[in-house]
Amino acid sequence: MNNKVLTFVDSIPTGKRAIPTKLILQQKLGSGGEMIRYKAQLVAQGFQQVEGLDFAETFAPVASLSSVRIVLAIAGMRGYAVHQMDVVTAFLGSKLDKEIYMHLPLGVQGGPRIARLNGSLYGLKQSPQCWYTTTDEFLVSHLGFRWGRFDCCIYTHTKGTILTLYVDDILLAGRDPIISDSEKKLKERFDMVDLGMIQHFLGMMVSRDVCGQKVYITQKGYIRRVLERFGMSYCKPVATPMDKDKPREREEEEEACNKTLYLQLIGSLGWIAIGTRLDILIAVCYLRRFGANPSLQHWVCAK
Repeated sequence: MNNKVLTFVDSIPTGKRAIPTKLILQQKLGSGGEMIRYKAQLVAQGFQQVEGLDFAETFAPVASLSSVRIVLAIAGMRGYAVHQMDVVTAFLGSKLDKEIYMHLPLGVQGGPRIARLNGSLYGLKQSPQCWYTTTDEFLVSHLGFRWGRFDCCIYTHTKGTILTLYVDDILLAGRDPIISDSEKKLKERFDMVDLGMIQHFLGMMVSRDVCGQKVYITQKGYIRRVLERFGMSYCKPVATPMDKDKPREREEEEEACNKTLYLQLIGSLGWIAIGTRLDILIAVCYLRRFGANPSLQHWVCAK
């Protein structure tokens, strides 16, 4: 209601249909495991949308991890402050490109009722694209930023500020007085929270040696969670990520492993490889080839 996302209607125009929604209930836990609050999120069931009728373009870019590392390196060398900002209910602040109606579930604003969406909603297929378009337009047209040459989610300003956009997570690197002005304007346009100097970003822990002009990044916490998830918390380390005798395609007589678990493990390792552990990248890419029909040998190699 605060974002004026919904307009209640009595009926749906001819040729239109209402998309069902669902209320997602969550318990948000603190770092120590204690429960801090309950969260209810209204989500559209976007899998029932029809292409051409309910949505068109869905692509939305994000900054690559390589670009994020480069920005952090530049900030370290130049002595820039790096502030992190988080957008509250990001998708609700962007305009829709289609006329969409939805059913509100029982118990929400006196539902069941029918409403027209004025802004995008979580779950819609085009919501990420609408959010990116809205943010990009504001940064370029109103704040004077321009696209980076090799990454359209890295923005630079003539005053030396560098902005990194990853969906609803934003990094601002620059001199303190200058980035404070940009933060103020962003808060006036979007509902944002200033998280202060960067410490955690996209699963990476970031620390700085200001005197030595160095930035240190690690995915130690994420790696620990992956090890726990796949029963490898007490595994023994090895010097190389893969044996020289690489596994081949699974033969018919070979026993297959759980395909879903295998893909989940390879996906987790892939995020680590492109983030901070480039030494395992070749092994992960090789094992990714067998995702359609993995064997127990592939599973052992992945672990």
